Amino acid sequence: MIRGATAEDRAAVQRLYEELCPGQPVRVIASRIEAVAEDPHHFLLVHEADGQVDGTVFVNFCPDLKFGTLPYAVVENLVVHQERRGNGIGRRLMQEVENLAREQRATKIMLMSNRQESHRFFQMQGYDGGASSAFQKLLSSAEINHA
Repeated sequence: MIRGATAEDRAAVQRLYEELCPGQPVRVIASRIEAVAEDPHHFLLVHEADGQVDGTVFVNFCPDLKFGTLPYAVVENLVVHQERRGNGIGRRLMQEVENLAREQRATKIMLMSNRQESHRFFQMQGYDGGASSAFQKLLSSAEINHA
């Protein structure tokens, strides 16, 4: 099940971020999760199975001044617990990001990846990394034309 994170998910998100950024001083704060949950432009999603959070992704919607009032989405910190990778959790989280982006009428979804092992995953989801580690997926031009 994919749902919005709550303050009670703080420890699970902390563990996942530590897995994503080993050796870095990760500090997830419950009140920050609550603030994100209240903001209509930011979404911290978690994947939960058997009562355990085993994946997360953070998506922000930013004003895109090129297309009237339509936003664009920036994805950060997609991580699936090491032992659960290969089970479609990352794909489902990214599908939910795309669903949110379509609901928000976003013009595109952008993300950055510095992990070579993740690049193939993003390309399989339809993202184009070109010659760099930045990935972008343009959404329907029909939605852009109706702005």
